[in-house]
Amino acid sequence: MFNTKISKVLSRLEEQSKRERLGEVVIPRPEMMLAITLDTGMFFNITLKAMRAKRILEIGTSSGYSTLWFAEALMQISEVSNTRQEKTIITIEMDHSKIERANKNFDESGVKDLIDLKEGQADDILSEISKNYHNENYLKNEDRLFDFVFFDADKENLRYYFDLVLPMVRIGGIIATDNILYPEEYRPMMIDYTNYIKNKPNIESVMVPIGNGEELTIKLA
Repeated sequence: MFNTKISKVLSRLEEQSKRERLGEVVIPRPEMMLAITLDTGMFFNITLKAMRAKRILEIGTSSGYSTLWFAEALMQISEVSNTRQEKTIITIEMDHSKIERANKNFDESGVKDLIDLKEGQADDILSEISKNYHNENYLKNEDRLFDFVFFDADKENLRYYFDLVLPMVRIGGIIATDNILYPEEYRPMMIDYTNYIKNKPNIESVMVPIGNGEELTIKLA
């Protein structure tokens, strides 16, 4: 059964996001949620449950809408397997006001113990995280690898983020990238990104026409 607390907050955020998309409220762009769509959240939630995911990395927290879909999946996986999970989602955001809103949403949903919200530039934080992944002793514990990574941040740096993150993902893990189709202003950058990753060895990638368009990339080796 879907977590009641999380469902309540997701419904509120979905209504807010819907009003933004329809132009029913006028909000400066830096303050907008710019969240994934409801069907995208449901799709990722089911995907994570099917994968029995344990660790997630997200670049671009915003108000925490997508993060909550991820957290709900991890909570259900934890309940089924009768294990306790703490700080199993790392999410990165540079906007302090969005971080404050996200933390309030996490508190209200009762999932804050699952989430390590890091404030700062994504490239700096990812570079710091990746240092551990060059340590063979660190990587002997496969539970430290990420099952799922979600990119929903600055599009011009996606190629760089992908190369940093790929070694941190387990075989069979997925990197998902938002905004492949919309907004259309991003289209040239997203075409460049998808062409770049599809030329890499040991991965397979496909665009799923859901929400704003999601590129799903699986690590094969």
